Amino acid sequence: MKHTIKPIREWPKDELVDELLHFQEVGSLVLPRNYPRLPGIDYHVSIEPLRGCIGGDHVILVNFREYKLKQKIAEATKSGNTVLTERLKKNLDGFGILIADVAGHMIGSNVIVNYLHGAFKTGIIYELNHNGEITQELFEIVNSDLYTHMQPDYLQVKPYTTLLYGEIHGDGRFRFLSAGHPQPIIFSNEFNKIQMLCSDRTKASTPLGVLPGKFSINTEHFDPLNNTNGGFDVNEIHLLGHGDIMLLYTDGLTEHNDGTSRFRDTKLENILRETKDEPAKEICEAIKRELYSFCPLEDDLTLVVIKKVHGHKRH
Repeated sequence: MKHTIKPIREWPKDELVDELLHFQEVGSLVLPRNYPRLPGIDYHVSIEPLRGCIGGDHVILVNFREYKLKQKIAEATKSGNTVLTERLKKNLDGFGILIADVAGHMIGSNVIVNYLHGAFKTGIIYELNHNGEITQELFEIVNSDLYTHMQPDYLQVKPYTTLLYGEIHGDGRFRFLSAGHPQPIIFSNEFNKIQMLCSDRTKASTPLGVLPGKFSINTEHFDPLNNTNGGFDVNEIHLLGHGDIMLLYTDGLTEHNDGTSRFRDTKLENILRETKDEPAKEICEAIKRELYSFCPLEDDLTLVVIKKVHGHKRH
């Protein structure tokens, strides 16, 4: 007997609900669970999907020690690979953080989130084994693959993903690259205000999946000067002094507005000024409280608060 596929539009409501609940349950498996600790750094991560418990925003925390870092250093040293040894050692005093935003805030956007999560986590293993650090090349490969597979032949709207990946160190250094993602916000404890970052510290590439990169099978069909992703510049911020606060976020924070003004322009600095002596978690919660009272959310919201402190604090 021939099996007939029932279109989703014909599914009973209870079946649709069960399917969505299961989709959310599975999708939530990639949410951050293991929070690396670093002396001198207090931080807190908050992900608030607009619909349900998953959406198009994502955060990945990279605890380098989980990747047998000391064993890799010993093996590289034994083999005489001094370059690899020194690169691996740099990861001992830091952790990585990736924040991404798939265009749109549908639950289905989480499919791309999960692809990105798997590709990045797998890439970390290769990068540490061969390069001793996470390099721009990993993001170039992911970009090319997203561009190749996310085609309008299969999708009504070709999605894109903004992304920021950075590594924070105990002394307050933050090295990062950006694929069309909003730049970090820095609040200076000394000057009691948000500090503007120079353009040479906020260089960014196009969002992932928009243009083919050098690893794309379609690169030969494009003008490399104008129509390909030109790679990823690495920026470095040194101004995280004691009490300074850095915010990493998705555009649900900066584009949040009540029709006449934006939350970021009218409220954020005062909140940071009033809560700067609080732990990172309390600062994050205060921002969210004011954000929700400002006007209803219309997008996923992800917010990471990173604060430079003297000693080891819990996030």
